[in-house]
Amino acid sequence: MLELKNIRKSYHSRLIVQNDSLRLNKGIYWVKGINGSGKTTLLKMIAGLLPFEGDIIIDTISQKTSSVLYRQHVSWGEAEPVYPLFITGVDLISLYQKIRKAPQKDVDRILSLLKMADYVADSIGTYSAGMKKKLSLLLAFIGNPPLCVLDEPLITLDAESLFLVCDFIREKHKVQGTTFLMSSHQELHASQVLFGKELIVENQSITLNDPGR
Repeated sequence: MLELKNIRKSYHSRLIVQNDSLRLNKGIYWVKGINGSGKTTLLKMIAGLLPFEGDIIIDTISQKTSSVLYRQHVSWGEAEPVYPLFITGVDLISLYQKIRKAPQKDVDRILSLLKMADYVADSIGTYSAGMKKKLSLLLAFIGNPPLCVLDEPLITLDAESLFLVCDFIREKHKVQGTTFLMSSHQELHASQVLFGKELIVENQSITLNDPGR
C-alpha cells in the first residue's frame, strides 16, 4: 500500500500540489493532468527525489523517518533521462543489478525484450533519444521493488517497443505484485495494459478515479 499523508509542495510561494490523505492499494495507476499541473512533481516526491511537507509511506516504511529504506522500495524512470556520455549501458546495468541483487537471467530477458543487445555495450554518448529511453526503462525494471514510478515511460518508443513494454508492465504487476505509477500523454488500448485507475492532478489537489469500483 502507498499512503500520502498531509503532503504539500510549493516552489517559492506558489503551491503546486497538496493532499490531506490518500491510500492506494497495489495496482497500475496513470497520473493525469494538464501541462504544469504538477504530475512530474508528484511523481518525484513519491520517488523520494524532491523535498516536501508531510509524509509518504510504502508498506509502513516512512520516507521521512526511514528515507534510505524507503528509496530501496522504489524504482524511478525519468521522462527524459540524462546520463554521463562516457559510460556504457552495461556499466549502469551492472551497477543497478548489483544494488538490487537481480539475477542475470532477468536482466537478459529485459535486454531481449527491448532489443538492446546490439548497442548496450556502447558509450551512452552514441545513443539516440529512444535508446536512452529504453535504457531508462530497463534500469527501472531491474529487480523487484514494490513500487515503480515512471514519468512518461512511452515517449520516443517505437510502436513495437511500446506494445512490448505495456505487456511487460502488466505481467510484472500480475506476477510480482509491483505497483506502477505512470504519467503519459498517449492513450492506450485496454488490451495493451491493464489500467483502470487514474490519479487526477488538478487545481493543486490529487483525486483517485477508479472506474472499476
